[in-house]
Formats: sequence, structure tokens, C-alpha cells
Amino acid sequence: MTSIETTAFQRLEADGRLVKPAHKGPTHVAGRFAFRGEIELTSDPEVLLTAAFAAAQGGETALSFLAGQLATFSELPALVAALDGALAPDGKYFIYVGDVKRGDRYQVSFGDSSLYVLPYDDVSVYNELIDFLYLDKTKMKKFDTAAKIDAIADGAAKYDETFPKVTYEEGLARI
Repeated sequence: MTSIETTAFQRLEADGRLVKPAHKGPTHVAGRFAFRGEIELTSDPEVLLTAAFAAAQGGETALSFLAGQLATFSELPALVAALDGALAPDGKYFIYVGDVKRGDRYQVSFGDSSLYVLPYDDVSVYNELIDFLYLDKTKMKKFDTAAKIDAIADGAAKYDETFPKVTYEEGLARI
């Protein structure tokens, strides 16, 4: 069984960033640890990645998957700073942002890592991910939380489309 101490979540847990967990533990995939809840990015002022889903493999220092919601595009640097090294070039990171215009989708790079930035349309991140990754809603309803995270993380790992690549500054100018 994979414990938090052997994953990229260790530092986030030690820093008190993993808040309001609906799930914080191993999943049904061998070696995978996952979190569902909120991730505190800054405390003053409080900025949260809400409706967060994340997964990491034991023994790895980066998250393999992350999804969640930010209120504004301008909070992306706080997300990257809070994760400090927990993002990998081959990870899949889907961030739904409240002030990104409908229909806009970007890939924004921070260092070697890239974030998929999507508009948030007042639907839950969970439902957005199911639709976005073409997962079977009927099957998902039968899963426990760990299995739901596994299905979403596995679907994200297979995702290989690209969006227009923009710098953070270019994206901010489009808001």
C-alpha cells in the first residue's frame, strides 16, 4: 500500500496545503496515491484550488495528474509556486478557470511543465472531466471515490490533444 510519505503529496501535506479531503489515500491502482479536496495555494489572502483531484505514484516527486478550479487566471502563478517542483513535464494538469472566456482553451507552460487551462462553466470539475475525457458516466456512478480518481487519472494520462500554446502574460492579456 502506498503511503503519502512516499509521494509528491508529502510536502503538500507537511505544508498544510491539502484541505477538506474527500479522499486522501491509496487508490485501486498499485502504487498510486490520490487526493480529492482543496489545495491551499496562499493563506493571506487565501487562494484555493477548489474541486481538486490529484494523483501521484509512490517513489515519484511529481504529481502525474492534477485538476481543479481557480477563480482567476491570475492565480496560476500561485498554483505553480505552491506545488513547487511537484509538476512534471509529462504530467497531465487540467485547470478550470472562472475568468477564461467560453470556448478559449490554452496550454500555458511554467518551466518544463504545461497546464491545460480551460473555461469553467458553473458545472462541477468532476462532471467537466468526465465529459472532457470521454468517460462513461454510468460506470463512474458505480465507483467509489478512489476508483473515480483512478478512472479520471487514467483518462487524463491518455489525453494527447494540444491547445494553443500561450505564455502566462499572453493568456492574462486575453482575459
